[in-house]
Amino acid sequence: MLKKWARYAPIVRVVGILVIAGILGVVGYQVYDFYSDRMGFTSIDAVKSYFDALGRADYAEVYRLTAKEDLTDIYGRRITRGEFLNQVKEVTGGYSLPFQAIEVTKLFEDQGTQYYSVILTSSVGGTSGQSRLLVEVHRENDTWVVRYPF
Repeated sequence: MLKKWARYAPIVRVVGILVIAGILGVVGYQVYDFYSDRMGFTSIDAVKSYFDALGRADYAEVYRLTAKEDLTDIYGRRITRGEFLNQVKEVTGGYSLPFQAIEVTKLFEDQGTQYYSVILTSSVGGTSGQSRLLVEVHRENDTWVVRYPF
């Protein structure tokens, strides 16, 4: 009887080692996923930097933090950096109106793209107000960039 079990012992050990390795792999991935969005230049940092630069009228920084593959005009033609900077300047009037507060809340993630609810608090003419936006962020060339809105 012992000889019979001795024959199966190596198989049971290999299966046990594979199960333990699988569990360690899953735990390792969960730890990586948890900390990847909290260290370095994170997606939340990208969103805050994007709106901070927009409020300071730093359009070059806004362009840097915008997804280049999605920059097209209404006809689908890719726009140049100069066209982008001119259009953003026209929309904002070229004024520096920094936001008093930028609140970013992660909603969900889908296929590497993260979606955030952003509340921008500003004061224009002595009147405070808030704007709510949905922001889409993804990795492009190893950095987080804003896909929507821009």
